[in-house]
Amino acid sequence: MRWLALFIAIGLLFDAEAEASNGRVALVIGNASYANAPPLGSPVNDAEDIAAGLAGLGFDVDLRKNTTIDDLRVGLVAFTEKSAAADIAVFYFAGYSAAAGVGSYLIPVDAHLATPESANAETVSLAAVTAAAGRARRLGLVILDAMRENPFPAIPNGRSSSSSLTSAGSAPIRNTLVFFPAEPGRTAEEGEGRNSPFAAALLKYLRQADLEINFVFRNVRDEVRQATHRKQTPYMYGQLSKDKIYLHPVKQVVQDDPAVMQHCDNAVAGLADLRAAGADQGETRDDTRAAGAVAACAEAVKRSPGVDRLHYQLGRSLFAMRDYAGAVASYKAASELGNARALYELGLMYENGNGVEKDPARSRFYYEMAAEKKIAPALVSLGLQQERGIGATSDPAKAYALYQRAAELGDATAINRMGELAEKGLGARRDLKLARALYQKGAAMGGLEALVNLARCNANGIGGRRDLAEARRLLAKAAQAGSTDARRILAHIEESKPK
Repeated sequence: MRWLALFIAIGLLFDAEAEASNGRVALVIGNASYANAPPLGSPVNDAEDIAAGLAGLGFDVDLRKNTTIDDLRVGLVAFTEKSAAADIAVFYFAGYSAAAGVGSYLIPVDAHLATPESANAETVSLAAVTAAAGRARRLGLVILDAMRENPFPAIPNGRSSSSSLTSAGSAPIRNTLVFFPAEPGRTAEEGEGRNSPFAAALLKYLRQADLEINFVFRNVRDEVRQATHRKQTPYMYGQLSKDKIYLHPVKQVVQDDPAVMQHCDNAVAGLADLRAAGADQGETRDDTRAAGAVAACAEAVKRSPGVDRLHYQLGRSLFAMRDYAGAVASYKAASELGNARALYELGLMYENGNGVEKDPARSRFYYEMAAEKKIAPALVSLGLQQERGIGATSDPAKAYALYQRAAELGDATAINRMGELAEKGLGARRDLKLARALYQKGAAMGGLEALVNLARCNANGIGGRRDLAEARRLLAKAAQAGSTDARRILAHIEESKPK
């Protein structure tokens, strides 16, 4: 079959863009013959064929097979230098990896990995690879076909931990995408042919003419899901500018219509921001307005399918209509196009079981991805999971640190949660004055929970003087703003008055 890959490469050379070779660079690695782990079947084949396909698209390709740690590092240094002078830089790795998501490690063929501490010396982090590809001017693309069963038990597989959120440089690099062959907790299949299902789909769509980069990966995702009978779903992480990017441009027809986009935005702006916690509890809603927003945004998505905001707005509209399955699909499309808010919404839907089965681990994964893009509600949700021991051991100190990060982004809910922990002495020193000050700050920012907590402090003299009149005023203000807790407390006060 090697002649077939060569034939494809020669044919594609005639279709390549007429641009300087250093405008597109690629480092392609296939590791199969591991010294201390079971050998793999397809990575070398995959790397050879991906390299041929990229060469046919005008890439200056460095193909390396069965790399040792020294080979991998030397190749990465050269790739880093080339990327800085390139428009598009692609890194492809097939083989074994450890951990999952943005915290992965790429494993060379000579790795022993006898202890957790050996990872730094014997592997290359995905973060380092992403930083190298991210030096390209228009697009840095990292493709990791490596989420196979981990043969090195000392380096455990797993989802990214919240501690990774505090590491320097954890935020995604602009104009850089990382494409994984499977979702967290799942492994990539080897396949029965020459190529893995993931590599086979990539080979099919990487060279398709006039397919914008986001749609390359959406087609790959669908192809892999079909080939693996839904056992494996690729996902994408990163963020791009609004500019469309084509690996094989021919016509590049642009259909964006600003007026249609604005109509979608305006329609969604009029919708209530419904949340799963109350969406099925008899809340009043305007179905006519929601249906209008769905129609407006569906038309906008049809005309401008590469605009992440429009998919996100369509997701919000569908959620308002309680079409949760449709909302999940739209949020996933938006997230694949780089929309960070959509990642948070997906986490929320997996946490509450809207349109999907409840899955705390998956919701945590989406929250972490959104938190790395500085989405404050995602940090709050991670803090709540950490505080309550959902998907991890309860750790109020870690929760407090996450709330602090969200508070620095101006989130009133996070400030209120910090106050509650300070009041209880959980995760921080017990400090009633600080708690009251935090409630006051959160209330001033419009936080209803903080407003109720501040009223409670005034009613009971917590962290300062007792002031029943002020407590009632604060409760009335919170009730008027929509707080059901404040309404309940006021009703109880009225019922308790002497007749």
